[in-house]
Amino acid sequence: SSTFILSTLLIPPKLYSFADKFSSAGCAIRIQLSHSAEQAYKSEVNRIASSSSTLSTVSSERRRPTMLRKSLSTPSLRFIGDSNVSVKTSSLIDDQYHQRAEEDDQKTNSSENAPMQADGCVHYKRFCLFVTPCCKKFYKCRFCHDENESHHFDRKTLTELICAECNARQKVQERCQNCGTLFGKYTCLICNLFDDLDKQQYHCAECGICRIGGRENFFHCKVCNMCLPMQMKTQGHRCIENISRSHCPVCLGDIHTSRIPCHIPYCGHLLHGTCFDQLLEFGHYTCPVCQMSLIDMTTLWEYLDIQAKLIPTPEKYEKERFHIFCNDCHKTSKAKFHFIGLKCCYCGAYNTTQNVQKRLSLVADGRSTA
Repeated sequence: SSTFILSTLLIPPKLYSFADKFSSAGCAIRIQLSHSAEQAYKSEVNRIASSSSTLSTVSSERRRPTMLRKSLSTPSLRFIGDSNVSVKTSSLIDDQYHQRAEEDDQKTNSSENAPMQADGCVHYKRFCLFVTPCCKKFYKCRFCHDENESHHFDRKTLTELICAECNARQKVQERCQNCGTLFGKYTCLICNLFDDLDKQQYHCAECGICRIGGRENFFHCKVCNMCLPMQMKTQGHRCIENISRSHCPVCLGDIHTSRIPCHIPYCGHLLHGTCFDQLLEFGHYTCPVCQMSLIDMTTLWEYLDIQAKLIPTPEKYEKERFHIFCNDCHKTSKAKFHFIGLKCCYCGAYNTTQNVQKRLSLVADGRSTA
């Protein structure tokens, strides 16, 4: 390796970044500073030591645009890494970041001060506070309670509330008995739900809870024991008994009472919409419960067919056949050996397994419960 002796008046940080380029190429660098450069270096060190907090703030601000570029995927932002970025463009990006940061701060502050708002919290807009029977405290809703306490609050056990306008403590009812304030435009005294925003709420007696989206857009499946979109009534769906009472196979959270919209794949096993997106993001395209494909994989199967033709099977494996089970069509068959995968001869999928007996027993158990 070569050794370079540099004598320069550049300030040290710039010099070190210049040195890093050579060291990454396998060159050892020894920096020799002149007297004036050494004085400049010492003054720079003293300035940094005296304003370490300011420097950390500046460095964090410099890192923030990188986070912004990572979160935004629009093609117009791909040129940000170029050194020829104009000042106008960079200032626009900074303005976008600071605007988003201010919005995040406002959301944080609003969530922290949610119980003190007169018209509700971040979860619901309402004009009352709950007197929780479990701990005798005042909360705007059950979610605010669960976020601040170590135990769960069942809102159906609620017996008392406080009017947010006149602070009158009273039994659960639609209007305040003292000032007549309507606690919410939508009121369900079965679920003790009050909401002043129109979300097309309705109470489903079979589900036992209130749902949003409009009663005319959903129907209640007695086998699945949940409300499903009306299009699934005409197009058909796979019924699984009491499927909504199960937990999400990804996060293990409750589905029936969750405020997160659920995703209904082809197999019928419910999971949260956010969990479904995370599965696809990390490359998991099969149901965690039954291994059936979560989305239409036809394009991928066609691509694998092309790759299988380009990679010929060795002569000693040409006569090899394997007994497989297809996780998509639930059929068994004999498949030719190939390095790409074992293809189902019925539906053309590569989502197959050689553990035939176990899969057949699981499928039989699933059909018996439906």
